[in-house]
Amino acid sequence: MSIFAKPLGILVIFLSFLGGFKLMGGNLASIWHPSELVIILGVAIGAFMVSTPMYIWLEAFKSAGRVFAGDKVNKRLYAETIGLLEELARTARASGMLALEKHVVNPGVSPIFSHYSLVMKHKALRKFIVDNFSYLLLNPPQSQHFEDHLLDQIDGIYNSMMELPKATGKIADWLPGFGIVAAIMGVILTMTLLGGEMDVALIGQSVGAALVGTLAGIFFAFALVAPFTHALEIMNRQDRSLLEMTAAFIAAYANGVSPNLAVEVARQRIPPEYDIPRSN
Repeated sequence: MSIFAKPLGILVIFLSFLGGFKLMGGNLASIWHPSELVIILGVAIGAFMVSTPMYIWLEAFKSAGRVFAGDKVNKRLYAETIGLLEELARTARASGMLALEKHVVNPGVSPIFSHYSLVMKHKALRKFIVDNFSYLLLNPPQSQHFEDHLLDQIDGIYNSMMELPKATGKIADWLPGFGIVAAIMGVILTMTLLGGEMDVALIGQSVGAALVGTLAGIFFAFALVAPFTHALEIMNRQDRSLLEMTAAFIAAYANGVSPNLAVEVARQRIPPEYDIPRSN
């Protein structure tokens, strides 16, 4: 059902906006001015492109798909992550850390990783697990503050993920201003109608069109772009929580606790909405 949540929300937004205007006695044709949309949306897209590097543009398309596809982080992903971590830890305990090398060097062909399809699809999570088990293969954790090293990695990943919502949040802040720009341009055109035998109806239509620019800028900012930005922030926080749970397991295992206890440590870091039952 989550795949329908976002489209349903957008439908409610537009039905409320257009339906409310219609109930007020308005004519929907009076708020349809493509030239205003070209100015506002064109300037907004251009400002986004100017203010961000190209990889953020690509990330915007990917994230839009993720927002509409539904939750990427869910109970099943948490269960798979714990299952993978426990299997890696048990393999290392039974056969030694070097037994993990063939799995972390090429997880795509690993018989262990292949059982956990959701983890494999989550690139940041997969990389985090592979990188840190590779680290344990090469470095004794006592040589550095390993837990701090894990948290520093998560901070770096999270800060990188937050670049997109920061950028879209800026666009939401700027859109009302772009609407005002379109409105002022409409007023300038209205001024050319003054003088001589003025057509009052035409002047009224021109003023109305100019006001639609302000309306459109505010609407797109607060009804569409701002909610999209907030959705991205929530997804990023969910990813961070998932990485923090993974880090708790790896740190516990690196400190010598048993796989069973490491699983329990990790489970305590699962948010309540994703809590998974203990296996018997």
